[in-house]
Amino acid sequence: MGYKNVCFDCRKAFNQGTDFNNIRESKCPECGNLMTQVTHRFRPPKQNEVKKWSVAKFLMDNGFLYHHVWEKVFKNEKGEIYALANYTEYPQSMREAKEFVEKYKEQAIN
Repeated sequence: MGYKNVCFDCRKAFNQGTDFNNIRESKCPECGNLMTQVTHRFRPPKQNEVKKWSVAKFLMDNGFLYHHVWEKVFKNEKGEIYALANYTEYPQSMREAKEFVEKYKEQAIN
């Protein structure tokens, strides 16, 4: 487990390990572009699955770095309460990704 650095130009992901004090941004060893950091929950598509890479990039560009996103369970008088046991799954298609971003936009990381 740990973080991953992802290069969307080369469509590759590299493990960062579990030393959370030493997590850093880094450049892709192939193209030299700055990579995006995501959690270990990101399962990179195969390099030739271009549409799936597009979906992942869209989600990450909109603040969803494969962190836990949960369904709303109920509201109380102080505001919304979420049940952490009800995690939603990340979408696989662009249509689903657009709906996901709209539905869960308050949980995006800015």
